[in-house]
Amino acid sequence: MLTFSSVSSGTVLGTFFLLVTALNAQNGNWDNPTCTEGTIFVSRGKHAMMACNISNTFTHITIQLSAQGKKKTIFSEDGPGHFSRDGWQLQVQGGQAQLVIEAAQDSHAGQYLWRLHGLQACNKITTLNVSESQDQEELSGPRQAVVSKDTNGAMTTSLAEERRTLSVFVGHRGPCTI
Repeated sequence: MLTFSSVSSGTVLGTFFLLVTALNAQNGNWDNPTCTEGTIFVSRGKHAMMACNISNTFTHITIQLSAQGKKKTIFSEDGPGHFSRDGWQLQVQGGQAQLVIEAAQDSHAGQYLWRLHGLQACNKITTLNVSESQDQEELSGPRQAVVSKDTNGAMTTSLAEERRTLSVFVGHRGPCTI
């Protein structure tokens, strides 16, 4: 006979989380995250914005920047609120979160890991690429733009004489992990 004392606490805890997740799914309470995806290109000194939205209210949000082999936690906050640090501003209201950079600098460039907590935990990644200002680009002469769409329907504009690309993504909806 199996007794409670012979069952590991990890098994009981795992079963509990599975049951909670199943009940949330049955009630239609998935977070369904929609985030800025892919790579965002912005000129140095210009405004940059990334966002993540979930269908439930944020209970916690962490944003980490990985660049040049280093990881830095920019924000780890319980929502809602407006938070500011080193040129980044985070606004969290309900299930909406926006990360705003008023004047993008090289120190803002890198891969942003969003750790979203609503009813589930979810991780999303957005990359920010900061390049020379548009004024400096105009000094080097006009460039021809080539527009295309990828398999996900994202519109991509490439400058023919440079290796830089501007991608515009509507966002991605997908399940969160538990």
